[in-house]
Amino acid sequence: MKRIVLLGFFLTGSSLMSFAQSSGIQKPTTVTPNISIQNFEWFEHSIVGKAGVQIQFQPIKKINFVLDAGAFQSIGQADIMGAGCVAGVSAADKGQVGGSTALGPTGVPLLSIPKMSYQGGFANLDAGIPIKLGDSSRTTIEPFVGIEAKIWNRSADYGTEGNPMVFEEKYKFLSPALGAKLNYTTKSKVKVSLRISTSYPVISKMKTDEKNLTFPNAEIDLTKMLSPSVELGMKFKKVTVKLRYERINIGTSDSLKGYNNPASKANVTGLSIGYDF
Repeated sequence: MKRIVLLGFFLTGSSLMSFAQSSGIQKPTTVTPNISIQNFEWFEHSIVGKAGVQIQFQPIKKINFVLDAGAFQSIGQADIMGAGCVAGVSAADKGQVGGSTALGPTGVPLLSIPKMSYQGGFANLDAGIPIKLGDSSRTTIEPFVGIEAKIWNRSADYGTEGNPMVFEEKYKFLSPALGAKLNYTTKSKVKVSLRISTSYPVISKMKTDEKNLTFPNAEIDLTKMLSPSVELGMKFKKVTVKLRYERINIGTSDSLKGYNNPASKANVTGLSIGYDF
């Protein structure tokens, strides 16, 4: 599925760029590499570093396309939240879910606190139509539709150096999105933007994997839930700074023998900086 999603985005991007060239546009309007730092609160509290690129172009008159892609990696050790869950097993289940303890797979002592890490990637494609508000061109609203793809890898290592005992959860999401952007340009040429959107997954899966543990592997379809986001940006000349909040609602799994994934939510806040080329 990962290859299919990536291939789909590659073909979509290639088709859009080919169309842009045939329409007389030889290169994207703007290419903006960016880096960000994020506060990632899920079952654990993590600091995450992210790097990516945003490409804005207009192959069709009055329709703006934005392609945003990148990868992220947790920095340092995650802090396990008190009422949380490790390796997909809820503490609310009183320590037992189909042969698993509250802190992980069977055979791992309750006092064995794992080393947690996150990594993954994303790709988003939006298409929007800017509409002027009033006679002035300084304020526009841009309704848009889009598609979002996310791949996460959440890893818990219960072992020691040279003797890893790893449990992994691999998440895949493919979600249509709907939203709007409000843009305002000040007299001093500072552009302020507000972007609000929500997405709903058509694909929402989790796959588990383990190394040197006795926990059964599984591939699970998760229930589908809406996830909102809001982003505030400010651009001066070629430098863009953005503050973003995203609530990612992760559905429950069907109960499987030996495994159950409870519903959860991830709150992601971050600050990014980018430079236009």
